[in-house]
Amino acid sequence: MEDIAEFIDGMKFRKKTFGGVDELDVLKQMEALQQVYRSVYENQAAYYQALIDERDAIIARLRRG
Repeated sequence: MEDIAEFIDGMKFRKKTFGGVDELDVLKQMEALQQVYRSVYENQAAYYQALIDERDAIIARLRRG
């Protein structure tokens, strides 16, 4: 989660001459943020799957004797 917080802290939006920020720039930043979230999610999913696989291996070894 620190990766996401650091990414959000570093986000800068290009300003328009009149009326706030450039909408296309905001969309690009949001897409990049979504990719960071997806990466963190996939890393966590792989970590927890590895824990489950390890647990299953231990259970199978104990059942065999």
